Amino acid sequence: MLRTDYTDKDRHAFAQFRYSYPDERIMRRFEILWLHACGKAAPEIASLVQRDPRTVRTVLKNFQKGGIELVTTIGSNRPTSDLEPYRVSIIEEFTLRPPGCNSFRVIHRI
Repeated sequence: MLRTDYTDKDRHAFAQFRYSYPDERIMRRFEILWLHACGKAAPEIASLVQRDPRTVRTVLKNFQKGGIELVTTIGSNRPTSDLEPYRVSIIEEFTLRPPGCNSFRVIHRI
């Protein structure tokens, strides 16, 4: 069983954020931590929150390693575009000259 000594400040944060954190995934993590702080074991927590026991253990280990900061980090794979450094200039250009704008159309009639 993973043992962690939770401070009153930690318990207060768990209680507050398990229902009010802006990201639902993080709220679930705080629910796991809250239940663990209340003395529940990882397999029981997994059953209560309907998650895999490995997920519960990962959340508990992450809290032990990095505290609340690591628990609130979402490490999803988000590739960045090669155009990211030019984001501002691209937005400015399309704002000044939107696609389909009539300012560039030249009509020649015969």
